[in-house]
Amino acid sequence: MKILVAGAGHGGLTAAALLSKQGHDVTVYEKKKREEIGYDWEDRFTFALLEDLTGKKIPEDSWRYRGDCAFISPSYKSSVIINYTDENRQKIMQRKPLLNMLIEFASENNVRFEFENNVSLITEDDAVKGLSTAEGDVYADLVIDACGVLSPLRSSLPEKYLVEKNLSKGELFYVRRAYFNKTDSTLPDVPFEVYLCHDREPGLSWCCVNDDSVDILIGRTEPVDKDKFDSCVSSFREKHPFIGEEIIHGGIYGTIPVRRCLSVMIAPGYAAAGDSAFMTTPMNGMGIDLSLNAGRILAEEIIKAGNCSVDTLWDYNKRFIKEYGAETAKNEGLKNSLLKMAESGVDFLFDNEVIQSSDLSGAGSDTSFSSLMGKFIRGMRNPKYFFALLGGLTAGAKLMKTMKNIPDNYNLSEIAGWCEKVKTASGKVSIS
Repeated sequence: MKILVAGAGHGGLTAAALLSKQGHDVTVYEKKKREEIGYDWEDRFTFALLEDLTGKKIPEDSWRYRGDCAFISPSYKSSVIINYTDENRQKIMQRKPLLNMLIEFASENNVRFEFENNVSLITEDDAVKGLSTAEGDVYADLVIDACGVLSPLRSSLPEKYLVEKNLSKGELFYVRRAYFNKTDSTLPDVPFEVYLCHDREPGLSWCCVNDDSVDILIGRTEPVDKDKFDSCVSSFREKHPFIGEEIIHGGIYGTIPVRRCLSVMIAPGYAAAGDSAFMTTPMNGMGIDLSLNAGRILAEEIIKAGNCSVDTLWDYNKRFIKEYGAETAKNEGLKNSLLKMAESGVDFLFDNEVIQSSDLSGAGSDTSFSSLMGKFIRGMRNPKYFFALLGGLTAGAKLMKTMKNIPDNYNLSEIAGWCEKVKTASGKVSIS
């Protein structure tokens, strides 16, 4: 089979390598130069997953451990501390070496690469047939969309296939992230600080002090301009005067989906993976693990079926949601409730320990009776904010259950009904 991958994203590269390894004809088209691929920053993910996929160890000089974390309330008066153990302490890795490993893995398995090449979909008879490239039209059995959250391929799909094309406000974070030099060797007891509703604005910021640099991220539901970024950095310098003026690396603007994955991420001849399918954790935007697993599942389903039929692609869609997407969507309710809440409400939840480390590190997944009872006792000091939070947690649990009830077969009428139930469970207004 001939398979085209648009974009050198984590999920697309994984699928490309695994499919080409089985003898399929795979080409990756990437609009950037080879050396420009990947954000100039670090992220966390499951290292064993990447090593199992590629069969190679991650280079020791490309990663480090992240320190303990403090989630800080809008008033700065309260915080929730997450202390990691040796067993669960987070590892973080530079994006560029990570993508280099995937590109090398794909190249070693005979995947072809066409860099500096913009593409668009070829659709005929309401089905995706290939890509228009700088060298002309290329027809294929499947196009894998790894173009990212603002994918032009996804946006050009026929409406009948029910693939959501746009994000609502609060589902996309605009971020700028830079690593500043340090003027001394200070390392705080809790080096990683995450500020919710920082500067009383929807979104978050963080300041992570490393041995050799300070990693600062500013994320908002509205675009972040230079003045806003500089203002936030200045506020961090007041607390940490050792933050220097020099940007060592980073300084990059980016867009990150912070919502559940697409309900429908396939169409005849088309499959989305990674950010193109909004595969991130809604509370924090992390998505590398999800992307790698999506690429793996997509390749496994195609290899097992021996074809790229829409039924095979639906098996990928269904399996990803049941194994990862629905569970991850569980914290969308918590994220939405916090975004919609007044800053004084978020302060109350922190000050009274209604929000705890299990909610923030565990993606809002603890809805056990004992946990909810403890929240109830403390939260009833202000029922308005308590019930807003509780509503978010229970909405997330309902959303997960609804998503897992995905139709078994690729029947657009049944899928449309299920999509409406997902939108209702997520609190998103239905669009007729």
